[in-house]
Amino acid sequence: MRIPLLLFSATAILIGCSGATPKEPFPNRWSDVRLSPVLEAQEHRDTKALCSLLEDPEVVVREAAALAFASVQDSVSIPCLLKALGDDVAVVRATAAFSLGFIANRNALEEMARRALEEKDSTVQRALFTASFLATQRSGQLKDPKAIINYLERSSGHERIRAADALRRLPDSSLQRISADYLALFDSINPSETEAILTLALSKIGGTDAVSLARQYAQEEMPNALRVNALRALTTFIEPKDGDLFVSAAREGAVGTVAIEGLHLLPSLDHDQAMAVRKAAVDPLLATQALSLALWAGEKDSDSLTALLHHTAMSDPSPYVRAAAILANPSQFGVITLTEALDLLVDPSIHPAVRQAAFTSASKDQAAEHMRQFQQMIRPDEDRRWRDLRSPLHEAFHSGDAGLICASLEQLLETGGDPDSLFITPELERTLRDTLRPLADLEALRLLDKIIAMRTGSQTSTPAPVRFNHPVDPVKLRALKQGQRYRIVTVKGEIIIATDVDDCPGSSVVFDSLVVASYYNGKSFHRMVPGFVVQGGCPRGDGYGGMPWTLRTEIGSKLFTAGSVGLASAGRDTESCQFFITHSATPHLDGRYTRFGEVVSGMDVVWRLQVGDAMERVERIE
Repeated sequence: MRIPLLLFSATAILIGCSGATPKEPFPNRWSDVRLSPVLEAQEHRDTKALCSLLEDPEVVVREAAALAFASVQDSVSIPCLLKALGDDVAVVRATAAFSLGFIANRNALEEMARRALEEKDSTVQRALFTASFLATQRSGQLKDPKAIINYLERSSGHERIRAADALRRLPDSSLQRISADYLALFDSINPSETEAILTLALSKIGGTDAVSLARQYAQEEMPNALRVNALRALTTFIEPKDGDLFVSAAREGAVGTVAIEGLHLLPSLDHDQAMAVRKAAVDPLLATQALSLALWAGEKDSDSLTALLHHTAMSDPSPYVRAAAILANPSQFGVITLTEALDLLVDPSIHPAVRQAAFTSASKDQAAEHMRQFQQMIRPDEDRRWRDLRSPLHEAFHSGDAGLICASLEQLLETGGDPDSLFITPELERTLRDTLRPLADLEALRLLDKIIAMRTGSQTSTPAPVRFNHPVDPVKLRALKQGQRYRIVTVKGEIIIATDVDDCPGSSVVFDSLVVASYYNGKSFHRMVPGFVVQGGCPRGDGYGGMPWTLRTEIGSKLFTAGSVGLASAGRDTESCQFFITHSATPHLDGRYTRFGEVVSGMDVVWRLQVGDAMERVERIE
């Protein structure tokens, strides 16, 4: 099909005004009672009702209904959205095109191409080109690097970022064939989020020029997003002469984390460099990882360092530092013994993050050999079973802890499932289903369903839809101001965020309610992926916790850029209390995760945040 080339090379992407309707005199657009049926239909995933609302005489209703389809993402709606491309009002046409980008099929793409070439309004035409590119990418049809480069060079803003992301995700062989054209893209743009994304693929391309670019962008004066991705790309080619570059970056936050990861890949690290990392590390978590690095580098006082790391793993006041020490693994046997790991794993008084680390340590270093030993002991004439032995999986499955159960199921899936019911017997399956809560532990239940489906040969790709269970409070919604601001106070500084009530009403109301109830006070950021996100708000503190309710996934018109605030989920319509803040543009999240706000100030703080940093308080700014 030639749709991508037709759409992406037949035009110089047109940039125009948004065509937005005048701002209404309400705190937010949902204060307008005319939109109540739209929100009701969106929350209940009622495609038929939304299609009817696309025929409403009020423009504001038609526009809201068109955007609601981005959240619903039902292919049944394609005909009525295509019909909406003929609406008399440009903003309705543009919004319908936006929603089509998340669901359009081959036939819809052909119709969108025809409409784009006929469209007179530049804003709508641009929306059609953008949506077509997105739909082609999501359907797996976007494989021509030349077409992507053509689109990238003629676009701007988030469209350019999306094109860069699509390009860098192509197979290594495809990128190597166009290496000259790919590297030339760095000559035509200044350091930016687009360049940061392109940097990620330098490791795929290889060669002297790619390595030189990675070293150039890994320098301290470069923007954080570019520097982190350059350091990550450079780890593929890292040489002893790069040691000082990584050592200078190993200080705090996201940059420090990726730098220490890279130093572990160095062919050698001398004593002075190892000591420099230990002295430079500001974060307690990085200091612990620096201890592991010093041991790996062969420090002379390795016995005392090992003892210090072991003491940290067993007794540090911070559970996240303890977890980091447990996972430091300076030798093939780990910091703690299998017995110590299992004792931590089964102790319900221990913080979930430590128990997770103990499970990972025991599973990674000892479980495989342990399993081989007891499997050899099972004979037809013996009734001794694996559950009679003290294995990490056994302890985790029988812990009653949803997070450990989830981690165990993930490990089984990574190793091929459980086809012979060796681990998950019918009795254990019944116990797990009685233990796990329907909504709060939905992720574990879905993993269990997947393993059982694999065993029986059933379809496992699409989990059952989550029932509607948490309606939006209409009184709170009508009173909540669009752009309502909140202050997140951390030990690293303050972050101010603003919520997008107009596009994500349910998510904004729930976040506001949790803030007002002081829910987030004292909660930690339990996850940090350099260059991607920091995530927090888990009631357990390890990422496996949730509420006894779920929210509907809400897809608004704003996309994931640097500083976007989104809700974590285990799939569509499973969001609750955990939120994340993006380090940089993440177009692969568009249409899949709820983006309900953005950072107004404090992005420097976001970059410094590390796993274990607490939200001392989160408060609404009146």
